[in-house]
Amino acid sequence: MNIAVEIEHGADIAEGVDIEGIARYVLAQEGQPETTEVSITLTTDEEVHRLNREFRGIDRPTDVLSFECDGFDDDFDEGGAYEDAGVPDDEPFLLGDIIIASDVARAQTEQFGTTPQQELYVLLVHGLLHLCGWDHVHSDEEAEEMEAREREMLAGFGLPGIR
Repeated sequence: MNIAVEIEHGADIAEGVDIEGIARYVLAQEGQPETTEVSITLTTDEEVHRLNREFRGIDRPTDVLSFECDGFDDDFDEGGAYEDAGVPDDEPFLLGDIIIASDVARAQTEQFGTTPQQELYVLLVHGLLHLCGWDHVHSDEEAEEMEAREREMLAGFGLPGIR
């Protein structure tokens, strides 16, 4: 898997965080192919605000945005095999981009009782699960299922009890 990480802002919260490791773990657990490519960017609240307004029509910053590059992830079965996505198994598979607002993440530590690094792990898992087809906006049940999967991923990576 190819995990591209860019830290434009918030290097302090990324210190000691295994960004590539958690990304590989979540993507593998979600059955994504070895050829999967994801970009992860830590940036300013202002940039996330701009992107949120431009692409979602929401005029405020948020903690994490996920931009899926195509719909192929919707064609994976539980084992991760392509059903009929039309992409050869050895071709690079660009899944999408995750953008994290470093200062929003830092501010959420008080609300959730986490460290900045723990909060970054939570946001990484949340964003990656969105790229893999999980969502939480349509129902409380959907939100509960996604939150349970987030906790499962964090615990499986050796980070139990965060949030």
